[in-house]
Amino acid sequence: MDKVQQALIGQILAQLESIVSSIFFNRVHAAEWLQQGYGLESDVSRKTAGRLERTLQCFTIEISDLTFPEPDNSEALPVYGNILRKLKRIRFKNCSFGGKELSLPGVTQWFENCSFRGGWVVHCTACNHGYTEPNDLLFDGCDFNGDVLIADKFTDETSLKQYSCLFWNCSVETLNLYGISLNTRLWSTYDGLFKEQPKLNNLSLLSVRSSRALELGCQTFSKIQIASSEVAGINLHGGKVRHLSVSDTECRGACSLEKAEIGNVQFSDSTFERPVNLSRMNAGYLDIKRVDFEKVLACNEVTITRGITLRSVRHAVAPDFVDMNLSAEAKADTDRETFRLIKHSFEAVANRIEANRFFGLEMEAYRRELREQQPWHSRERVLVAFNHAVSRHGQSYSRPLFLLLLTAAVNAWMITNNGWQVPEEFVNEAVQANLQAISDALNNFARGFTLARPVMHPSMEFASLVLALLMSTFLWHFLVAVRRFRRG
Repeated sequence: MDKVQQALIGQILAQLESIVSSIFFNRVHAAEWLQQGYGLESDVSRKTAGRLERTLQCFTIEISDLTFPEPDNSEALPVYGNILRKLKRIRFKNCSFGGKELSLPGVTQWFENCSFRGGWVVHCTACNHGYTEPNDLLFDGCDFNGDVLIADKFTDETSLKQYSCLFWNCSVETLNLYGISLNTRLWSTYDGLFKEQPKLNNLSLLSVRSSRALELGCQTFSKIQIASSEVAGINLHGGKVRHLSVSDTECRGACSLEKAEIGNVQFSDSTFERPVNLSRMNAGYLDIKRVDFEKVLACNEVTITRGITLRSVRHAVAPDFVDMNLSAEAKADTDRETFRLIKHSFEAVANRIEANRFFGLEMEAYRRELREQQPWHSRERVLVAFNHAVSRHGQSYSRPLFLLLLTAAVNAWMITNNGWQVPEEFVNEAVQANLQAISDALNNFARGFTLARPVMHPSMEFASLVLALLMSTFLWHFLVAVRRFRRG
C-alpha cells in the first residue's frame, strides 16, 4: 500500500469511526472492504459491506491535503479510484490532482481549494442522491493549469443540476462545454474582484442547451465562443473580452453587453428572442450577419473603433443607433450597405438628423467603392465625386453657398470688363486669331439654347451659359442642404 492509499484510507476510517456505532464498527474489516470489497478474496461479509454502504449514503466524507498522482498509462483506474468508488459523497479539500480525470459514477463530489496540474475532464453521472444543500458548488476556489472539458459523454443533466454553481471563484485557462444540458449556473466570481486579471481565459460552448443565463458580467476574458447552442440569456455587462462570437445559436433571454469592452463582436446565423442591449459598449469591430432580432437591438452610445458590418439583419423593431460613435478608421472600413441599414433605422422613427448624418457616410462609402471598382472617367464616379466636392452629399450648406457667391462674382467681373481675353504680349497674332475663332464658335453654339438667352451677354454667350449652369447647380445643392438641416 503506497502513502496515498494509506493516507486516504486513514481519513475515511477516522470519519467512519465517528459516525458508526462502535458496536458495529470493525476498523480492520472496513479497511479491507475499502480495498477489496467483499467476497471470495475478502474476509468482509456481505452484511458488513451493506451496512457500510448504507452509512456512506447518508454522510459526506472529507478528503483533505492529499496529492493524487497521475495514474500509469496501464491503469484503467488508479487504486485510489477504486477506494473512492466505495463512497457516495466526497468533498475534496486542499487536494492536488496530477491526472486528467477521476471517473466515479454514482459518487457526488465537491472540490474546494484544489489544484489540477493538467487538463481536467469533469465526470458527473448518476450521482444525484438528494442530499445536496443550497449554494452547493462543484468547484470552489480551484486552480486549473490546463483545459477543462464538460461533455455529454461524461456527465448527465440530473447530476449537474444538483449544484447551484459549477465553478465559483476558480482559475481556468480554457473551459469547453460540449453537447450538455445546463440547468445551473456555470461560472461566477466575487463581484468585480477579478475584473482586470482573467480567471477564465477562454470559454467555448458547442451544442449546449442552457436553461440558465450565462452570467459573465464584470469579468475579463480572452475569447468567448458560443456555437450551435440554445441559451437562456447572455450577460456580459461591464465585462472585457478580446473576441466574442455567437453563431448558429438561439438566445431565448435577454442579451446584455452594456458598458462592455470587446475587441471583436461577431453574431451570425442566430436568433435573439429578447432585447439585445449593446448600449455604451466599446468595441473594435462589430460584425452582425444573418441574424434575427425579435425585439429591439439597442446600440445607443456604442463606440466602434475599427469598423462595423451589418448583413441580412432582420428585426421586428427598428434598431436603436442613437449617438453611435464611429472613429475615423471605423468610418473608412465600414461599407455602404451597413450605413444604409443604420440610416433606414433612423428614418423608421423619423430621426432625420441622424438619418442625414448616416446618408452622408453612406455616400462616402459609395465613393470609396467606386474608386476601387470603376475608372476615374466613369459617369457615376464623376457625378458622385462632384456632389462630394460641392456639398459633401448634402451635408454642407456653407460650401455650395460659397461656390454660388464666387461664381456670381466671376460673372459680374466678366460683365463689367466685357469678357476676358488673353493679353497680346503672351500670344502672337495667329494664336489670338485662332482663340477668337474658337470663342465665336462656342458663342454661336450657346445661342442655340434659346431658353437661356435672357442670362447671356453679347460676345460672351458661352461663358454666361456655363456660369449660369454652375450657379443653378450650386443653388440647388444649397437648397437641398438647407432643407435637410431644417427637416432635422
